[in-house]
Amino acid sequence: MSDDIKKFLHKLSGQPASYSRKQHYTFGKTLGAGSFGIVRYARDNISNEEVAVKIILKKALKGNEAMIIDELELLKELHHAHIVGFRDWFESKDKFYIVTQLATGGELFDRIVQQGRFTEHDASLVVMQMLDAIQYLHSKDIVHRDLKPENILYLNQDADSNVVLADFGIAKRLQSPNEKLTSSAGSFGYAAPEVIIGTGHGKPCDIWSLGVITYTLLCGYSPFRSENVQDFVNEVKHNNAVIFHADYWKDVSKDARRFIIKALQFNPDHRPTAAELLEDAWLLKIAPEHKHTDLLPNLKQNFDAKAKFRQAIEMVKLKNRIDKLKTIQTDDDDDPNEINLFKDTSSVESSKLDTTALSSWKKFSDALNNLDPKADPKHKSDLAGSAFVQLVHAASENKERVANYKEDKPEAS
Repeated sequence: MSDDIKKFLHKLSGQPASYSRKQHYTFGKTLGAGSFGIVRYARDNISNEEVAVKIILKKALKGNEAMIIDELELLKELHHAHIVGFRDWFESKDKFYIVTQLATGGELFDRIVQQGRFTEHDASLVVMQMLDAIQYLHSKDIVHRDLKPENILYLNQDADSNVVLADFGIAKRLQSPNEKLTSSAGSFGYAAPEVIIGTGHGKPCDIWSLGVITYTLLCGYSPFRSENVQDFVNEVKHNNAVIFHADYWKDVSKDARRFIIKALQFNPDHRPTAAELLEDAWLLKIAPEHKHTDLLPNLKQNFDAKAKFRQAIEMVKLKNRIDKLKTIQTDDDDDPNEINLFKDTSSVESSKLDTTALSSWKKFSDALNNLDPKADPKHKSDLAGSAFVQLVHAASENKERVANYKEDKPEAS
């Protein structure tokens, strides 16, 4: 059947003309979810490229369609080695589809922990790539606004793979280089103080997030102890919140610490630009000399039960989001089964993808329900054979909190 005939049939069925392009993709597993839709693995049937497809329910947008248009316009013009590439977009009468390059190398911290060793020099190479991407965005007066480890991905499984920035769902183009945005943005723990307080933010908010990520890259834990907004504001407002504990920082250069402190200035006007940080002595001269001390033991040690509990919460949030999205759909949706945690409508092989946590949701739920901290030690030992059950075991003392977790407010898609 010719494309012209298919477009005509789609028009008769009420589908937009661009919907015909959906046939070019074979869809696989769900990779993630937000307030407005999900992300699915897919393969381009023409080029055979593996891609990620963000599927957004129009009903979930509730008049916020401009968000999608803005994201599309941004993605179309971004061409950079350290930014996930835009591939295509189309729509049905019920959904928008945004197709991007698929980074198959894993999330930043997950990949690092899997490596045999990780040095200060390795960390600086990651930071330099992120800064290169940030400088590119800022040169176009674009602010990412949601820099965090989950949005920094390795492009492939190669040892020398590039890292790329992903998820531009809440990125904004400034009307002028110094414009201040006041809309909600970022993720707690990585968002800058001015974003949290709501006093207006711009390009410097990305520099703060980079500073938090750099600190965590070098020691494995966050520079801040606060668990809520008010405590965080109190902790950072005097600009002396960053502590470098001797046990974990004794093998890290003073220049790395100075770099972090520059980025984590409370006053955004005092933070350097991305271009200035790219010229910092730590990146250009000092870090390349620190190739011998392996930081990985400390990094692994600091991915403790608390961090694993947060992973468990993310799993619950994922299921909650998808359950909520499914309630928004109606029976006359063009594909009512498309929004699904385990949906895999094809034989597409996605073995390269880190989808263990997603495919193991039922195991997690069952194990969580059955987990008894006083269980027989031998039974615990048997469970420890599974990496996923280890995650559950680490969260056992928080069992009720995880099982009953509900999101307080919607997050960006």
